[in-house]
Amino acid sequence: MRAVLKLSGAGLGAYHWLLDWLRRLCRREPLSVHCYALHYLTHEPARTEMMLLLEEGDRVGSYLLVWWGGRYAIQDLYEVYLWKPCKELVSALYVPPSKRVDIQLYDYVPSDIKTVVKHMEGLGFKRFHIGKFYDMVCWHDTFRPSPLEALAVRLGEEHAPLYRELELERGIEIGIEEARMILREYVHYGVIINNTLASIAARYVTLQDIHIIGGVYTRTRYRRRGYATAVTSALTREAVGSGALAGLHVGVDNKTAIGIYDKLGYRILRVREWIFAYPT
Repeated sequence: MRAVLKLSGAGLGAYHWLLDWLRRLCRREPLSVHCYALHYLTHEPARTEMMLLLEEGDRVGSYLLVWWGGRYAIQDLYEVYLWKPCKELVSALYVPPSKRVDIQLYDYVPSDIKTVVKHMEGLGFKRFHIGKFYDMVCWHDTFRPSPLEALAVRLGEEHAPLYRELELERGIEIGIEEARMILREYVHYGVIINNTLASIAARYVTLQDIHIIGGVYTRTRYRRRGYATAVTSALTREAVGSGALAGLHVGVDNKTAIGIYDKLGYRILRVREWIFAYPT
C-alpha cells in the first residue's frame, strides 16, 4: 500500500526518524537533494513543506520538498525539490503562479521533466526554461587554493553599503538594513578594491558533511583578475578545513566558471536538468 504523508510547519523538526534518515543519505550522497531537505527542515521549517511517498514497511520511495522563499529580496522565489519523481507527488504539488519557481529533480528520467512542466502549466505558469547544470564537489585532498585567496575577506555587517552597491549592479534592489541582515545570516567572502566590493561568493547551506557555495559574482569592470577564484577558494578552504565537502552548481555552458572551479580542485559529480517556471 502506497500512501502520501504531508508534513509542514515548525513541527517538521519533531520527525527525528526523517532527519536521521536524511543525515545518513547526505553522508552517502554528497551534494544531493537530501542535503537541501535536511537544511530546510532544520533551519527554516516554518517556510518548508514536505510530502513523502511511503511504501510497504513505511519505506520512503519518493519525496517532494517546497521552500516558500525567504525574507529577503534575493529570495523572492519558490524552490521545489523532487527525489525520484512519481505521479502521486507531482499531482499533489501546488505552488501559486505568482513568482518564479526553481525546480530541481534528482534520480529522475527524461519523461519526468515533461510531466512536471505539464503539471505546472495546469497551475497557471506560462513560461519555462530547462537548464543543464553540473553538480561539482571538492574534497580536502583535491583542493588547490588560489594564490590570490589572501585578497578575500570575510564580510560583516559593516560591509553592508558595499554589498548593497554590488547587488544593485546585479539587478537586485535591497536596502542597507536588509544587506546587514543577509551578511549576518549567511557567510560571504569578498574582494574589496578601493572601497568597492569587486567580487563576492556566499555559503548558503552549512551542514556537517557539506557546505554549498553560490552567488558568485564579480562586478563588470573587475572581471578576469582572479577575484572570483579568490572568494570561492576562501569558502572552499573553510569547508574542507572543517572536514566537510564543498559543493556548488554551475551551468554547463558557463565555461569560465567551470574553469575556475576546476583549477580549485572541483570535480563534476553529475549533470542534471533544472526547470525554471515563470508566471508570465
